[in-house]
Amino acid sequence: MSNPTVIFDFDGTIADTLDVIIKILNKLSDEFHFKKIKDDEIEYLRGKRPRKILRHLGISLIKLPFVVRKTRKEINNQIAYLKPPLELREPLLELKKRGCKIGILTTNVESNVQKFLQGNNLDIFDFFYSGPSVFGKHKIIKKILHDKKLNPNQVFFVGDEVRDITAGKKSKIHTIGVAWGYNTKEALIKENPEHVIDSPTELLKIVFPKEKEV
Repeated sequence: MSNPTVIFDFDGTIADTLDVIIKILNKLSDEFHFKKIKDDEIEYLRGKRPRKILRHLGISLIKLPFVVRKTRKEINNQIAYLKPPLELREPLLELKKRGCKIGILTTNVESNVQKFLQGNNLDIFDFFYSGPSVFGKHKIIKKILHDKKLNPNQVFFVGDEVRDITAGKKSKIHTIGVAWGYNTKEALIKENPEHVIDSPTELLKIVFPKEKEV
């Protein structure tokens, strides 16, 4: 049996980008004529799918690529100063110690991701894959499976959004939602992932279910 591989989404899962994205979107709202996100709306929006969030804010599919491009540019300017949402280094190192390969799937460019990882002592990942599509993460996952010659039964995709769960299931790999990112735990559970976790340490029991915790 091959060793397991865990693929992590970046924004919201590895990097705590929620607050900064809300600030950026509110800044761009006047330029692109959509609604600002109020503090009391955040939890409501965290429970919604991407297209419903776009409709709520009044961001059309025509405007979306321009909004995404400007949002990404602003995040890139701040990425070295962002922090992970929770303590990740020790659980990740333990996964690697047990023979697991860990990688990142992101819509960001690798150099920006590396700035974040180096700034947070998390420069320990084995591979990076990126792609521009907002709604096509499953295509990147399939490329990873092909390039790395991975057995789908031994691959886990960890993400914080409902679209991450959809992408993992569409790729026929194990899907794990995290409760600390963009979408709420309840929203993730509705997508029927195999697991939804509250702490990175829970990954160890999922990836290595027959081993005792150290």
